[in-house]
Amino acid sequence: MGNKRNDTIHRRQFVKLSGVAGAGGLLALAGADGGMADGGQPPEPTPPPPGGANCPTPSALCGFPNQTGGRYDLWDRVQVCLGTRTTPPTNCLTTTSDYVVLNGRPQNNHNFLLVPTCRISGIECPWIATAAAPNYWLDAWINAQPGQPSHVVYPNIGLGINSADARQQDQLHIHLTGIHSGIQTQLNNYDNVITNNPTNWPNQIVPIWGLTSTGMPAPRSYRVLHVSNLNTNLFTLLRDNVVGPTGAQMRNQALAVTPRLVGNGGFYVVNSEPALQTPPGQPGGTGTVDLLLAYN
Repeated sequence: MGNKRNDTIHRRQFVKLSGVAGAGGLLALAGADGGMADGGQPPEPTPPPPGGANCPTPSALCGFPNQTGGRYDLWDRVQVCLGTRTTPPTNCLTTTSDYVVLNGRPQNNHNFLLVPTCRISGIECPWIATAAAPNYWLDAWINAQPGQPSHVVYPNIGLGINSADARQQDQLHIHLTGIHSGIQTQLNNYDNVITNNPTNWPNQIVPIWGLTSTGMPAPRSYRVLHVSNLNTNLFTLLRDNVVGPTGAQMRNQALAVTPRLVGNGGFYVVNSEPALQTPPGQPGGTGTVDLLLAYN
């Protein structure tokens, strides 16, 4: 449990930082985690059992710890990193009590995955929007920075999660990767109409041209919010301001984050869904972030 305490302290320290400019101070904090208060060596971390007390209750929405293989391959790999099983072979870049970081596919220097150590099927699991859940988006941003094993080497970083129907794995994972050239330019051009008030987020719908897997341009519409930092759980913001308190449509949501490079910085939070009601003349929505993110 000492490892969990250090993680908690780390996040509390980070709350003092905000926006993109906070990354340098964050990395200095990260380098100071090595010792104990009494000067001794930190104990070996004791990973929690998958699906343990600090995780959601197993359910059809959140998943069951005994699910394995196929669409649960990422869950199998989490357990390898935690030492509770030995296969499949897994390159564990970072392992904490809250999450592990793995290489994405294709494997390169700008494609990684942050995967919770709890059994969480995906964005539809209600627990991830509660106060009990770690701030996985902040953790993802931290791990994408220089000095980390999963440093995203790309002109600009994009974080993202797909809807339930658009994903290939039924274990929640946030993509740490690049964002296609031109996406941020488009967002910057809309900056004067993008709100920083979460209650207005549902109405801030703009068209953005992304790229298909074959490199062809394709437009989709997205709700966009500007936040000054990632200290607030974005799953909670999405549930409370866009989806509604019941969270019934969370499974249909795609969510992405990228730095805001104009004004006083911060981040753009980009959301869409297939049934998005768009203004006349705008393209439809989507349940995937793949048009925005650069995996290859």
